[in-house]
Amino acid sequence: MSLIIRVAIPGVTVETRTVGDDLHINISPEGDTGNAGTQTAPGGLKPMIESGDLRVGEVLYWSRPRLGVRHEATVLPNGWMSFEGKPYRTPSGAAMAAAGSQADEWTAWRRERDGVITGSLRQAQ
Repeated sequence: MSLIIRVAIPGVTVETRTVGDDLHINISPEGDTGNAGTQTAPGGLKPMIESGDLRVGEVLYWSRPRLGVRHEATVLPNGWMSFEGKPYRTPSGAAMAAAGSQADEWTAWRRERDGVITGSLRQAQ
């Protein structure tokens, strides 16, 4: 049996592998994930850390009441955010991982301490 999969989605990485007769497909935001040792470029939250609007280790959350879900991420020193144990360079990457599709990342995530939307912090820069 032969199987050909062609996927072209801008900004997305698609990886496939076979295990026995099963096909496993992993879809993730392109360039947003990586391990802690390779996070060299500053993340999207870096200007907010430098201005004092966000603190390293601070929790950001995205509440989705219709789904009964609350996502949490942590601000990393390089301006990246950690969501479910994986680092993301931008809130967009983390939102995409949480939602499984495109999301309005700058209005989704809020500061835990006061509920302020990260997009309003970004606009203040």
